Amino acid sequence: MSKNFEIQELAIAITAKNLNHTVITPDFLKYTGIVPTDWELAREPVFNNFVVQIFYKSGVGIVAQPNNVTVVESIGAKQQAEIQIPKITHQLVEKLSQVEYQRVGINPRGFVVFNSDAEAYQYINGKLLAPGSWQEFEGAKVNAALQLSYPLKRGILNLSINQANVQFPDKVAAAILFSGNFNYSLLGNTPAEKLQDLQQIITNWQVSVGTFQKLLVENFLTSSEAPKNISVFPPMAKN
Repeated sequence: MSKNFEIQELAIAITAKNLNHTVITPDFLKYTGIVPTDWELAREPVFNNFVVQIFYKSGVGIVAQPNNVTVVESIGAKQQAEIQIPKITHQLVEKLSQVEYQRVGINPRGFVVFNSDAEAYQYINGKLLAPGSWQEFEGAKVNAALQLSYPLKRGILNLSINQANVQFPDKVAAAILFSGNFNYSLLGNTPAEKLQDLQQIITNWQVSVGTFQKLLVENFLTSSEAPKNISVFPPMAKN
């Protein structure tokens, strides 16, 4: 990765006790001011006992399950001031302030495009992993993915590295997908204190994203491996 690296997708995932996911509807989001009233749905929402999925043409989506809600946005070439999900998540948490919040994840994701599947394969199996006989068995090459975890001072940074195929408008390209997850337990002895900590983490989302970029710049990618500026908002990369 180089200085031209840009996060392609950002998600904020929140876990809370007694969160009833079925209350989250397009009307609820619009009439409470969580999303702008002029936003158009990108597709028909999904509602059932297990999941609610609401996606907008603006590139923002909300996915809710029992005791969990995730707000996700396609970032691409957006300027920081254009990114919507911190504000939307703040407002969603305020409107659902009576639930007991427990954890929050700040989850950035981006990818690097390679010239061929062979080059992408070599990045993981030749650059990140030590060569050995284990990489081949009965004539078949191993398919490898990395799951790394860094216990930082404030929370845990999990990093997944996977080979994928990314759909361009005119072709499918080989890529390496980097998915970050900052897993924060909320501090405080009362629900109100945890809510305050949650809002502070959301406000400081840029710090988490900056740490993710720093990790990749310093340890995983070179300047010649800069990602392409295309969105991975659904449909996303195919593993």
